[in-house]
Amino acid sequence: MGHASSLGHWCGAVGLKDPGIAAMMELGLDVRRVVFVPHPRAMWADAVAELLDGVDLLFVCPPSRVPHGAARRLMARAKERKSVLLVRTNDTRQWPVPPEATIVLERSSWQGAGQGDGRLAARRVTVSGESRRGTRGGTHALWLPALSGAVTTVEQ
Repeated sequence: MGHASSLGHWCGAVGLKDPGIAAMMELGLDVRRVVFVPHPRAMWADAVAELLDGVDLLFVCPPSRVPHGAARRLMARAKERKSVLLVRTNDTRQWPVPPEATIVLERSSWQGAGQGDGRLAARRVTVSGESRRGTRGGTHALWLPALSGAVTTVEQ
């Protein structure tokens, strides 16, 4: 969201209970172009549908399993509006409709903190991806973020 909002795109987040806005701002988030709905309660799908009418990128964390019909309608609405819908789940069964692409966090480690002191400075992650059509994107090591605050590939 940081890069998209800094380029002037409207973004939103639904169901992200503690978004860490200060950290997002350090990574380039323009908070003037982001709408947060942290606790939509029973109106989760309605909040997502409404925001899809006005944002270019929407990050959502479903509170529980989303009904098949609701997931299909939200994906269709995102496609119709030419918006990006990013769904974060801990269990793929929470989102019953196959997404266009899936990214899986394989490994993660932080750098920068010492023995109980210091500040986290960079996060190294290993991710794998696959498209809906079965095309594998391989496994990639990334800095998320790097010391510069940007997302970059890990130099081998």
